[in-house]
Amino acid sequence: MAISDIHLCELEPGDGLWMRYRQAPYSPDGEVAAMLDALRGEMKRGTARGAGRHELTLVLNGDVFDFDAPRVIDQKSVFHDLPRSAEHAVPAMRAILADHPVFIEALGRVVADGHTVVFISGNHDVQLTLPEVRELVRARVVDAALAALGDAPRSGDARASLGARVVFRAWFHKTPDGIIVEHGNQYDAYCSYRYPMVPFGRTPGEIQPTMGSLVCRLLVSRMGYFNPHVDSSFMLSAFGYLAHWARYYMFSRRSLAVAWALGALRTVVELVRRREPGRRARLRQCLAAAAQETGAPLRAVARHARLFAPPAEDRLGLVARELWLDRAILLLLAVAAALVWVLLAPGWLAPAALVAPAGLVVYERLVPKLPLDATWQRVSRAARQVARAHRARAVVFGHTHTPEGVWEGGLFFGNTGSWSAAFQDVACTKPVFAARPLVWLKSDPGAGKAARLTGGLVTWKSGRFEALTASVPPPAGQRSEPHPPLQPHATAALRT
Repeated sequence: MAISDIHLCELEPGDGLWMRYRQAPYSPDGEVAAMLDALRGEMKRGTARGAGRHELTLVLNGDVFDFDAPRVIDQKSVFHDLPRSAEHAVPAMRAILADHPVFIEALGRVVADGHTVVFISGNHDVQLTLPEVRELVRARVVDAALAALGDAPRSGDARASLGARVVFRAWFHKTPDGIIVEHGNQYDAYCSYRYPMVPFGRTPGEIQPTMGSLVCRLLVSRMGYFNPHVDSSFMLSAFGYLAHWARYYMFSRRSLAVAWALGALRTVVELVRRREPGRRARLRQCLAAAAQETGAPLRAVARHARLFAPPAEDRLGLVARELWLDRAILLLLAVAAALVWVLLAPGWLAPAALVAPAGLVVYERLVPKLPLDATWQRVSRAARQVARAHRARAVVFGHTHTPEGVWEGGLFFGNTGSWSAAFQDVACTKPVFAARPLVWLKSDPGAGKAARLTGGLVTWKSGRFEALTASVPPPAGQRSEPHPPLQPHATAALRT
């Protein structure tokens, strides 16, 4: 069973509208814990029916934690661009875990029941690749498991046995029955790493920044009246941004324009300053580490890696376009050119001042901005190629926050959607999802790739699981019917 994109971060103090989605009442951890307890009950009932022991592998498919969110220091949110190293990641993780004990206790109960929990690194919690962070998370889950076991033995052997059920994957997870689970950010140029197993830059032990991480830390997180888990809250038109500013910023001391300008410029500067070209030795190290960690053949891992989207630091024009810097520069040039013509040129040449603004309009028409949907579609298409690389029977992604589930020619392709604090409004009164998605695949234990694979996309709603896709593959050559939409508000598009 797999879920993803919970985005647990340090809780925002207070109860105002600023960053309300980060406040305790709107955190999804209680909902996740209730679902996991119900899942444990399903496993126990299955075992009690006499069909053998039902074992669960719970895959937390990336962006479970959000290290790009502001830190909370002395009961105040503090924006940061701290180096992404163990020195700063361990205190951040310790604070996140302290703010979400309900979630950790629920994971502990899963492990105490004899099941396995797999953490896959995403683009917002890539720090899970650091050994120090892994050990902290494992220790807290084991502590929670021991607490759930009550008077059970607490020897070193007991801790080691429980700890073996808490597994980490830096890039992808492969099951014995041929299922590949991966976050999916490697097919998104804004969030991909050259070497996901060793995602470091020039400084040893310091994770290389991506455009996505920089934008979150330097720009979006500093606009606290936007919800970074909901595209529609910040992907606005020029008039939409003006209306948003008038409603929330006009009479405050906060500045929307300054946050955008400084954040966008710093993002480009950091990408240029810290760009790290590809190196064959590092790539070989990455591929070998992935094969060792997952048990996948090295040749399949190499074919898999060829599908990666090159990091955005290699395409700075795309970055400028996404951040609106190109249009801002052209607009300034147009205004300057118009002023020069009006002030210095003869009066009969004044109409020529319209040439620069017209050029801006032509540029906007000829160089359209790539919609986010195109990125999400590219991620979805990559799942089919990953299946071919590994000869997999199922491929499950996350990252896009868009739940999917379909059987195609006996193969399952799914997306775990999102469990984040996604609300359509600043006041967090209109949740985007009426139900929460998960991918639940089942197979006969011990049968390996010969096992019959069933299941698909499932929702958790009102304390119950409900299947959204056919639980068994359709006949060869046929495709199952797509699932109905999960979100009640069709205008809300989600992004990681």
